[in-house]
Amino acid sequence: MPSWPLSTISRRRLGTVAVAALLAAALPTAASAQPAYPARAVKLVVPFPPGVSPDVIARLWGEGFTRLTGQPVVVENRPGASTIIGAQAVANAPADGYTLLWTVNNTFSINPYVYRKLPYKAEDFVPITRILSVPYVLVTSVDSKYRTLQDLAREAKARPDALSYASAGIGQGTHVALARWLNQAGLKMTHVPYKDQFVPDVIAGRVDVALDASTGAIPQVRAGKVRALGVTSAQRIPGLPDVPAIAEQYPGFVGDSWHGIFAPRGTPEAVQAALLATSQMIMADPAFRAKLLDYGLTPVGEGPEAFRRFLDEDARAWAKVVRDNHITTD
Repeated sequence: MPSWPLSTISRRRLGTVAVAALLAAALPTAASAQPAYPARAVKLVVPFPPGVSPDVIARLWGEGFTRLTGQPVVVENRPGASTIIGAQAVANAPADGYTLLWTVNNTFSINPYVYRKLPYKAEDFVPITRILSVPYVLVTSVDSKYRTLQDLAREAKARPDALSYASAGIGQGTHVALARWLNQAGLKMTHVPYKDQFVPDVIAGRVDVALDASTGAIPQVRAGKVRALGVTSAQRIPGLPDVPAIAEQYPGFVGDSWHGIFAPRGTPEAVQAALLATSQMIMADPAFRAKLLDYGLTPVGEGPEAFRRFLDEDARAWAKVVRDNHITTD
């Protein structure tokens, strides 16, 4: 399980944005003092292609960062290998706060258990903040005979492995989260991994169901292209208020992903505090929160101490799913 190194900043209770801002401003006054952070553009590495959910929200966050600090955020898309390429780039970057990683649960909660060898480890990073939670939506074709989650479960139970589910690839969140539900429900379905877009085949009925991130699923549901059977969050989401949470039928089930910001290990504590303070101010902006909710995302905004605890719990949960289902890319 990934182990997150403790630091002074993680032990402090940054109870309010004001306190965090004061910490960030408490810079040395000696001749060797460093310029206030940020003094120049910040590079935000997003291990996904342009236009997908992490990229879109990272750019929204970057706009807020620039508005508050006056410094630009340059989003660098480094897609590929289940976020590994982007994570490795940031792990090897200078620990000065000017190269950050915006990533999802695969990087630290799933990849270490799916891949035998990774070019990075959790200890190469310090968590700054968890921005949001990403519910997945279980979707099927509008022409499908499955009108409810109960319909799907009944059919899957009667015909083990006869039904199919698509995902964005072996070990991806869309794969592991659905496997988690199948385990809890005691069902078996055939996994069909894709390298590119899988939703078109769900729309066409070539595969029975799939989990898709709320950012992509909600527009498809509203356009009448797919039918939503359930969401992986603990409760229903505002973007699909009539779609039940899977937990309503399977108590305790949660299968969400998340977005979070990380810095290379060794990043100065004052820089970490400044990043947290700025991010929490962005999160407090009603317009920013409204945009997240419109995308079906759940704002979080927690600091490094709570984020670190969450990461440990998240890794344990997904590691069990990977082991139980023998998920590996090797």
